[in-house]
Amino acid sequence: MTLSMPEMIIASVVLLFVATLSSVVFKRLKIPYTIGLVFVGIVFYNVCGVIPAFQQFRHLRLNYDLIMFALLPSLIFSAAINIDSKLLFKNLNPTFLLAGPGLVISALVTSLIMYYLTPLDLAGSLLFGALISATDPVAVISLFEIVGAPKRLRILVDGESLFNDATAIVMFTLMQKVVLAGTAFSIFTLGVAAYDFMLIFFGGLFVGAVTGYLMAQILLFIRNDTMVATALSAIVAYTAFIFAEKVLNVSGVMACLGAGMVISHYSSSRFTAKTKNYLKNFWQFVSFIANSYIFILLGFTEKFYLFSAQISNFSILKCVIWGIIAIQVSRAIIVFGICPFMGMRDKNKKIDWKYQVLMFWGGLRGAVPLALVFSLPENLPHRLLVIQITLGVVIFTLLVQGGTISKMLSIFKLDRASLFRRFSKNHALLLTYKHGMKKLKELATTWDFPNDVVEELENKYQKKIKEQSLKLNDIVKNKDEEKHALRRSIWTQTLRVERNSLRELFESGFIHEQLFRGLDFCMDQQLETIINSNELPPLDAYGSFQKNPVRKLIEKIKHWSFGKKYKAYLLNEEYLSYCTLAIGILASRERLAELKKDDFFKDYSEGIKVCDDFYKGNIDKLLKRVKIFRENNVDLLATISLTTLQEMVYSNELTVIDELLENMDVSEEIHDELSASFHQKIAENSKHVYLKILEK
Repeated sequence: MTLSMPEMIIASVVLLFVATLSSVVFKRLKIPYTIGLVFVGIVFYNVCGVIPAFQQFRHLRLNYDLIMFALLPSLIFSAAINIDSKLLFKNLNPTFLLAGPGLVISALVTSLIMYYLTPLDLAGSLLFGALISATDPVAVISLFEIVGAPKRLRILVDGESLFNDATAIVMFTLMQKVVLAGTAFSIFTLGVAAYDFMLIFFGGLFVGAVTGYLMAQILLFIRNDTMVATALSAIVAYTAFIFAEKVLNVSGVMACLGAGMVISHYSSSRFTAKTKNYLKNFWQFVSFIANSYIFILLGFTEKFYLFSAQISNFSILKCVIWGIIAIQVSRAIIVFGICPFMGMRDKNKKIDWKYQVLMFWGGLRGAVPLALVFSLPENLPHRLLVIQITLGVVIFTLLVQGGTISKMLSIFKLDRASLFRRFSKNHALLLTYKHGMKKLKELATTWDFPNDVVEELENKYQKKIKEQSLKLNDIVKNKDEEKHALRRSIWTQTLRVERNSLRELFESGFIHEQLFRGLDFCMDQQLETIINSNELPPLDAYGSFQKNPVRKLIEKIKHWSFGKKYKAYLLNEEYLSYCTLAIGILASRERLAELKKDDFFKDYSEGIKVCDDFYKGNIDKLLKRVKIFRENNVDLLATISLTTLQEMVYSNELTVIDELLENMDVSEEIHDELSASFHQKIAENSKHVYLKILEK
């Protein structure tokens, strides 16, 4: 029975309401709502049977088109745009090995077990192995976020799933073509399949990357328009998927993934903070809706399919059990067979055995296997059995594995935030209380408050400050831990101050996007080093930015292509980079001077001195480079210096205008008009120096 359009709309609203209400309850109970929604779906299916107005809802099912073309693109794009691309890049080796060769091995092992131990023929076993091998981290990642699991563990699970979704779909598609065509397996067949796989996989990635890049270029013209940027992102997600899948016959999932990662790559410079935050919230909302429909309808589908038929001499339950055993064996082979080899050369990249166990047990199955199994042709032998086994395996991984992984996190003590994170959080609270106390005293002297009221609040704040100080002392149980925590806190604070000054210079138009992105990446790497490995940045951290081989190669290519014009551009960029780094370093040293006066840091002068020496050494190196620059470009320096100084003044004026708006001293209309005027002056100023350099 097909539902009419009004009935579909009513059903969608009712299901979303039930899912939303359920998610509130499950989140309070700290249960991943996606797991709970499967139970809710099964219960609600039965409820619909006894309420006449809801009986037509029992005809709702998950199907291939609904998952693949309506729900999956939003899930893939949301994950791609919000993933930490820099941390993913650091873990590309295990991600690609698990999602590529690992998934193929997993599919073959699963297929062999199912072929020999169940009634499935070779075709059914191969198709089942291909479709069931893709992992879905939705429930696991949401749980990781609730308990505060290590960031690297999250990126390993999420990154693998992002790529193996595409790998599984491509492999399943090729396997289906071979099986349905009745082609015998041979070296030639495997060669053709490998070629098709590369074409579909990387073709989809290329389509997505181009689509994402085009959007990134459009964003240059609409940087401050949050609504348009968000609408464009939705258009890009579905356009990339449908164009790749339906027009070019390449992987739509890879296209969606590629588009999302390209936009994520450009987000630091093409989006304002407001737009980034809005975009993140929008895609989290879309992802919530998609997951709600998938998992609540999974309950409907399980109820309808799983026990609708019996198989002679071999119960469905036994088939499902063998399916569960097959995926666990294959998952164990690839996780424990691949991960131990990571980090043999670099200890920082080693994957802890606890992480490996959680990656094994966290290999849940979800949307992709469901979409693929419903795409099987009606005339395929054992089609119903394959559907039933898939549903049984999915429900087991969600309820049993997803329901127990929080216990495993607790057993391995991975549900606690790191010492540094706990220290930073509690130190931030201590600073907040101290500022509150200071503000209280200011208000007490300014306004005529009763003395007993002021005294009562002061006592409360003094008690809070004392309690918070004791908490901090409890966190760092010995001097070594205290030193590590204080050192990390000092370095992260100064690096963030430096990075913020860099962003302010970029947003005011003082430096251009390419320079900003290079410097921002350099500082981000330093922050990652401090936070994740407790190692200090290299002494010549900024020199590594200048010596980057990829950067140098690009510069040479451009120099050959544009000659004198590009040389002029490089000279200006070089001087701007020196000025930018110097401004950031001065801001960081000012922060260090403030930390010296802080009650909590004043006893750790050694750590502050090490950090200050790092910045002092780097600014000395910058001054030497500036000296060399002056000696080699005497005629140009006056022009560049004058323009640079003018841009610094313009940047300061822009900051003042922003502050006036924040304090409501000017209207938003006047702010936008003046801001646009100063940005225009900065652009004209940059053009002026460029022309002057060419004249020289």
